[in-house]
Amino acid sequence: MKAKYIFSAIAFALISLTSCSDFLDEHPKGQLKPEGFIDSQKALDAVVDALYFQVQQSQCNSNPCITQCQGDDMTSTTGSNKPAYLSADAFEVPTDEKGLTNLWNWQYNIIQAANLIIDNADDAQGNVSDENIAIAKGQAYFWRAQAYFQLVRIFGPLPLNLHNEADGNATPLSPVEEVYTRIVSDLQEAEKCNLPAKYTKTNQAIGDMNIFVSEQAVKSALAAVYMNMAGFPLNKTEYYATAADKAKEVVDGVKSGKYPHGLCSSWADVYSYGNNFSKECIVGIVYKSQPGGWSNYDSQFTSCHQLGSLGGWGDFLAERYFWSLFPDGPRKDYVYAKQIRTGDGYNNTLVDWWATTDGLPYNGKSGDESNAVVNEYRPMFVAFTVNAGEGNSPLAQPYDPALPFWGNMCLNKTHQVIRYSEVLLWFAEASARAGKYTAEAKAALEEVQARAYTNPAACNNADVAEAAYKEHGYEVAGYPFALVSRRADEFRMNRLKEAYDYRVGPQSAVLVPAGTLTHSVKKDGTPFTYTLTADVVLKENMPVTAAWNGDNSIYQIYPTTETEKNPNLKR
Repeated sequence: MKAKYIFSAIAFALISLTSCSDFLDEHPKGQLKPEGFIDSQKALDAVVDALYFQVQQSQCNSNPCITQCQGDDMTSTTGSNKPAYLSADAFEVPTDEKGLTNLWNWQYNIIQAANLIIDNADDAQGNVSDENIAIAKGQAYFWRAQAYFQLVRIFGPLPLNLHNEADGNATPLSPVEEVYTRIVSDLQEAEKCNLPAKYTKTNQAIGDMNIFVSEQAVKSALAAVYMNMAGFPLNKTEYYATAADKAKEVVDGVKSGKYPHGLCSSWADVYSYGNNFSKECIVGIVYKSQPGGWSNYDSQFTSCHQLGSLGGWGDFLAERYFWSLFPDGPRKDYVYAKQIRTGDGYNNTLVDWWATTDGLPYNGKSGDESNAVVNEYRPMFVAFTVNAGEGNSPLAQPYDPALPFWGNMCLNKTHQVIRYSEVLLWFAEASARAGKYTAEAKAALEEVQARAYTNPAACNNADVAEAAYKEHGYEVAGYPFALVSRRADEFRMNRLKEAYDYRVGPQSAVLVPAGTLTHSVKKDGTPFTYTLTADVVLKENMPVTAAWNGDNSIYQIYPTTETEKNPNLKR
């Protein structure tokens, strides 16, 4: 069978079976006979291509990331197509389940694709080298573990599908601890595959960055998983020591030169389109990179952080209070726009987000009655924002707020699932909570801070564990595509209730103090500066009114499309 035909058949089967229950159903038109199916290197490459096809789809747009608005770092706009985002932000049961359904379906598609490889790759023995079979199985074990890791933190108990077997829609829910046991087992199996630290072949690497999962990627993921097992809901604190050990393997490997990673020297390069294949990225999802390969989806996030009033989508807006806590320095300047470039009506002037057209306190009104220069009256994340150059082409450089946005939907932009800075912080926090590697843990924390702060001496690291926890939140702020997002951090530490309490409270924190010099523009387009005469104190735009309901306020409901088929999907 030719490779092209194999790929088409597999892609058809995987796309046709779009949910957990669906892939457990009988679908004669989409089934593939497993015995002897993978009988050559071309066939093995085809099933791995099909896996990465599903990995790409799982993050190609914002739908599966909607639940990340539950964290305290980001919210969304009140646009007509955003009720799901706002439901997550308000700790409400969603009336629009598009995000949940896509998250569920696309992660289970990854699981199905991985199962196909795990169960059948060994059929190629004798025709394919043991090394290449191991690499293929390593990819499958990793991504199956990643899929379950994402799902278990959103939904809790899950139906485990390990062999794509028909079950009549009767798969029971496995408890959270059992799901974690499977995740760890899969990652341990991936470790046994002896994956390389550096790939060199096309479709496995681009420049200095691995595309395929590496040895250090598996170890990094294990560290993250053990950290979560130490926290909510299992609370097996003994796993902090295990997490520290596993993260240390990666840190030591980088120091020795075994692993080709390190921090970008400048924070400007972390999210820069000009540094799309970064040495800091340990696990990335690459879009539109290899002609003729498995790159069939685009990253659709180019405009997701841009404010709607400036022509963006407004999918993920910054919560003001988290911004106010964010330490000043290069990191803050490249996580958030240092200043915001206004639209044509204001002559594209650079202004502060809290600026008003008359220099008076914000009147809280909308439309023509508002005195806000930026209608959203909030900071703007820029992780996926790219500048436009001559001919409206994207500029391969760090984001510059003084230049126009590149507003096209799709972009060859790597999604950084795990960065080395995160591993350093996981090592620091886990070590501190376990009471081991004390000096090395503090050094790892300070290595991350040195790049992030204008004045690292201002860091308060008396409690290394808490400091590292906070730093990780800053490192991934507004970045819902990470393996461990801000919402995932708060989930592990059982602090989502704290975010809820703040939102139902007075929200009286000072965001910008009186006396702050402010860059603004008048309604006629004339730039001017003024000094705030009063503290900026604001509530978030989306009110939280739902009563706190314990775990049911943290975990999402199972998609209705699934519960209608499988009655076991209930908490």
